[in-house]
Amino acid sequence: MIEAERHRIIKKLVDEHSIISVSDLVDIVGASEATIRRDIGSMAERGELIRIRGGAQSVLPRHEAHLVGSPFKLSQELAAPEKRAIGRAAAKLIEPGQSIIISGGTTTYALVEFLPREGLDILTNSIPIITQLLGTSRNRVTVPGGTIYREQNIVLSPFEDDATNHYTARTLFAGCFGLNRFGVMETDPLIVQSQVRLLRRCEQLVIMADYHKLRQRSSIVVAGIERITVLVTDQQTPDEELEWLRSAGVRVIRAEVETSDMQLDSR
Repeated sequence: MIEAERHRIIKKLVDEHSIISVSDLVDIVGASEATIRRDIGSMAERGELIRIRGGAQSVLPRHEAHLVGSPFKLSQELAAPEKRAIGRAAAKLIEPGQSIIISGGTTTYALVEFLPREGLDILTNSIPIITQLLGTSRNRVTVPGGTIYREQNIVLSPFEDDATNHYTARTLFAGCFGLNRFGVMETDPLIVQSQVRLLRRCEQLVIMADYHKLRQRSSIVVAGIERITVLVTDQQTPDEELEWLRSAGVRVIRAEVETSDMQLDSR
């Protein structure tokens, strides 16, 4: 990624989060810590942000709750063709009349386009998914209570007793920050709490993750590998990186990007 693009992304993240750490920027931008620190330094000299110990602060900080991780709009631009292919493949796992859960995220959002137009019961905490379902389908939609986090376009609650506890589903479709031998990983404790509650309400877990996710790491594990039923990923994920998942009993589906996916990405 060229310097100008890194600076654009860093500026957007700092303005949206008010304060962000160097380690978070390393994870999101995909550059080295030394590069990120140099970027922060040069941007601070130009007055685009304020350099603080361990990170950066917005010149005009917001007083609003935020989550650790990349904003929805920014994540949506990353690996868009692969996410659409993954969404199409994951939709084939759904049978008519099923109750399902779709957790918030840009990869799971790609699933909605390929869902049946009616006959499903769907629980989701994603604002874009709710909006899309209401506009394009007659499926029944249930929303858990909580606070709306605008950057990630998600509804989350720190409390145990919400609509989630009164819902049961065949399958939970979920994205993740990263995936390795320890399990499914996320970066924010509030997202982890929500995912754990959702996991209690489903029989099967389908993880939707493009090739980038198998190379990302976090310190917070949501669920062990033994909890995953299916991984839907894309063709760019090397086969040798999937063998340990297959050995653990996880069914692996590799979605193929079609021409229409690439055309959508170029608009």
